[in-house]
Amino acid sequence: MAVIINPNDRGGTVLLIKRTEREGDPWSDQVGFPGGHKSSEDRDFLQTAIREAREEVGINLSEHELLGSLPPVVALSHRVQVTPFVFALRRAATVHPNREVAETFWVPLATLQEIRISRRRVRVAEGEFDVEAYVYDGHVIWGLTFRIINLLIDKKVDL
Repeated sequence: MAVIINPNDRGGTVLLIKRTEREGDPWSDQVGFPGGHKSSEDRDFLQTAIREAREEVGINLSEHELLGSLPPVVALSHRVQVTPFVFALRRAATVHPNREVAETFWVPLATLQEIRISRRRVRVAEGEFDVEAYVYDGHVIWGLTFRIINLLIDKKVDL
């Protein structure tokens, strides 16, 4: 998974995507970071993050700075473990989403530091759940993405 930061935009922003609604996709229509499954050609999960970012949003992260990785996070509903790799853009990059991505948007890190956590009802294949979330510009950011953001900004929350 690629956490892409533009340090020169509004004091630092992070790129989020809204996935296209697709039958059979457990993350369909959800907000997240670019990322996906490791392919047989990927040497490691870092290569997966770089490849997926290039495919999903058209940014070649090998041309930018790898800041490091956050601790692995498990998606509770699907028991999938992901390693978020954090990148800083060295220069402006144009986002070119592919068909898997319905929308992209940049969120100021300062806003994420200050935004209040709210409870929201979300619907997934397994049913409806009340979850802790951030709401930014009408987007409900919850689950794995919510937890990765909290690691990124070192925000303490009771889960």
